[in-house]
Amino acid sequence: MERKGVSTYISVLLLIVVVIAGGILIYGYTMGWFGRLGGEGEMGILSIDEVSASGTTDDITVYLRNVGSSSVTLDGIYVDGGVIADTAVSVDGTLMSVSATPILEGTVATVVIDGGSLTSGTTYSVKLVGVDNTQIVFSVKAD
Repeated sequence: MERKGVSTYISVLLLIVVVIAGGILIYGYTMGWFGRLGGEGEMGILSIDEVSASGTTDDITVYLRNVGSSSVTLDGIYVDGGVIADTAVSVDGTLMSVSATPILEGTVATVVIDGGSLTSGTTYSVKLVGVDNTQIVFSVKAD
């Protein structure tokens, strides 16, 4: 009869180990650790060199520098929470559609955003989002 008690304790310990291991796997998956192990899925890092907004031309001009280790392709542009569709990107002097232009690592891209109807003296909140979920948020005051 004593052997049954020992095997019961061992089975309880094994169940505890399995539950803890499963919890670690679920936690790691939800925190994104396992999705980035192969080097894929790395997010880019963008910084702003200069930004300006014009109330006369209704354009917001952003000079974006990619300081990360992977290229970034912009996917969404928001001005005061509204989606902006009519946007052009200039990389090395070539003007292209924003969604078709990757900003390579170490390069500076000029993003010209048609802000709709900008009012001089008003501050606007701008958010740029990449395909890989790289995000940069800033404010700009229209001249």
